[in-house]
Amino acid sequence: MDDTRSVPAPLAGLRVLDLTRNLAGPFCTMILGDLGADVIKIEQPGTGDDTRTWTPPAWQGESATFLSANRNKRSVVVDLNQPEGAALVRDLARRADVFVESFKPGSLDKRGLGYDALRAENKRLIYCSVSAFGNVGPQRNRPGYDPVLQAHTGIMHMTGEPDQPPVRLGIGAMDMGASLWLVIGVMTALSARAQHGRGARIETSLYEIATWWLSYHMAGYLGSGVDPMRQGSRTPMIAPYETYPTRDGIIFVAGANDNLFGSLVEALGVSELADDPRFATNTDRVAHRDELRALLAPRFLTATGIEWEAVLDRYSVPCSRVRTIADVVADEQMAALGLLAHVPHPFIDDLRLVDLPMTRDSVRANELQPPPLLGEHTDEVLAELGFTAVAIDDLRRRGVVA
Repeated sequence: MDDTRSVPAPLAGLRVLDLTRNLAGPFCTMILGDLGADVIKIEQPGTGDDTRTWTPPAWQGESATFLSANRNKRSVVVDLNQPEGAALVRDLARRADVFVESFKPGSLDKRGLGYDALRAENKRLIYCSVSAFGNVGPQRNRPGYDPVLQAHTGIMHMTGEPDQPPVRLGIGAMDMGASLWLVIGVMTALSARAQHGRGARIETSLYEIATWWLSYHMAGYLGSGVDPMRQGSRTPMIAPYETYPTRDGIIFVAGANDNLFGSLVEALGVSELADDPRFATNTDRVAHRDELRALLAPRFLTATGIEWEAVLDRYSVPCSRVRTIADVVADEQMAALGLLAHVPHPFIDDLRLVDLPMTRDSVRANELQPPPLLGEHTDEVLAELGFTAVAIDDLRRRGVVA
């Protein structure tokens, strides 16, 4: 039988220089590393990537947030504020295929590490930038994190219960969305470079990602003039499509079309509702959603969430109990898909991280290396640049590297 892991990873031989921190950029470079690229992570002296200090939660003293976004990388600590430090990174960029940065727009230009300066020395370089509000426009210099952009773009305004204050999403959707679009940009640039030999400049921002997530809501507003409001677990265009309390918890049910609605009410023992003119079509059900809920809710209270899940599964009605992360970690489906990967680590015995959410010939990431300790590979990478041990010690003594 073929061993797919013996096949070279798709990005093997690609060199990525990672000047990012927090989550958007690091998730992008981790994906590239998972696909086989050699990722060199440049970190600031002292604390390194900000997420190294984002605790709790921690795992054996290491930030769980940092661990989640930084496997398959080599860590090099360089002081970019020293001319020699910036020169080291320029030297690495001359030999790199991809350069990813998340600095404030214009900040790296002052250090000689901007797009124009690096492209002049490496025409094949794919230069990627991710920022809060974008590299142009009146808000280009504003700082921002994922929840700030959720608030700024209206996502927070429409998240939560109708009679409660807005809330943030419980995940970093702007950060992780940005990482995916950066990866898409890198892949398209690599394809184009293979044809004409030139690199490219790839740019995205949390602002752009947030507005992209809002695509169908924005189309709805532009078409109707109605600003989307908080719906709780509901969605404005489908009913029933929401949570219901059960005897012991909460279940989400998606009666997303007429056939599914018929199956749902049959499963609940109220099949006569399928013939009720108030609920004949989805448009009718949306118009009478409160009346419909009042009729369905008591039925769900007659059994437990597990029992209703089993019944609705038999009728092929999409549903799920509202479960916890602990539930998902223990889920048989998680195990069957092999989504939690064991990653070797120098002092975390049972480090497990979520693997790539796709397979290639039944394989996810070809090989998983642990998230690096701060500056773990400084000497190794500088030696690859031709520095002797004496020269490296001198740079470390003067605080250029660590």
